[in-house]
Amino acid sequence: MRLFAAIVPPRPVLDEVRAVVDSVRPASEPAPKRGLFSRGGGRGPVVEDETNDELTQPPVELMYLPLTGFGNVTLGDSVHLAKALRNEALTWAPATLHVAGGTALEFKGDESVWAKLDGDIDALNTIGRGVPQVVQRLGFFVDRRQFRPWLEVGTITDTTTAPYLQAVVDALEAFHGRSWEVDAISLMKGLPDEGPDAFEELERMPLAPR
Repeated sequence: MRLFAAIVPPRPVLDEVRAVVDSVRPASEPAPKRGLFSRGGGRGPVVEDETNDELTQPPVELMYLPLTGFGNVTLGDSVHLAKALRNEALTWAPATLHVAGGTALEFKGDESVWAKLDGDIDALNTIGRGVPQVVQRLGFFVDRRQFRPWLEVGTITDTTTAPYLQAVVDALEAFHGRSWEVDAISLMKGLPDEGPDAFEELERMPLAPR
């Protein structure tokens, strides 16, 4: 089974961010637009995604802040992994966060638009760095990509234009969302039979009490 760890913001927080992105509408053009660049291959289509001509957005219920992936693990290994994470999570302080800012296409191969998080970023980074360290000590595979306090809100399409993309980033930059407390991390299991991005939450692991 493919497992990963994530933080799931409350639904009202995600709904706010979706509303900001949806407030930017692509310009209607009768002729096909030349895209920012054309993607060859990449992720397959997800039926549930909400797509306009210039941005593919995940369903709100599939939005989360990724911490790290663990690759494919056996059922027995998943028990040991979950126990270690559960114990370590109780040593991490909660973090109060809010969405403030946006960015896009920030690193090589990045095709995403991101909402930035602000607030107790030091506490959040402690969690983001701590999860891979716990799993590495057990000898498991760890996704070594750098943790970023960003929430993916969409991916570009073949017809994404620079003005539209900039307008979405500007809207996110001007937005200051409601605060919420990160008081747990989630252990997720990928569901490949239901789609490349489908998953279920196996366990929500509490952080240290305030």
